[in-house]
Amino acid sequence: MGSAPLDRVVRVLGEAVGLADTAAIGPDTPLVGGGLSLDSVAVLELLVGLENEWGVELDPDALLEADALRTVGTLAAYLDGRAKGGA
Repeated sequence: MGSAPLDRVVRVLGEAVGLADTAAIGPDTPLVGGGLSLDSVAVLELLVGLENEWGVELDPDALLEADALRTVGTLAAYLDGRAKGGA
């Protein structure tokens, strides 16, 4: 996988929740409430992995306000924005 934000999120997601095959995960894959149906522990593991990958501190409240946890794509876009000095 390359280093595009979506690829990075998918890789970290696979590592965090123990998914052997991430090929079916795309930008429209829901993170919670369907799709991957991540529980609260899995979301926390994902956030820790993403903080390590991007070298940022993620505020769960800010993620919820930005609707960044809706899909894999919204999360990747949020992180890309953070990396470029946004949010």
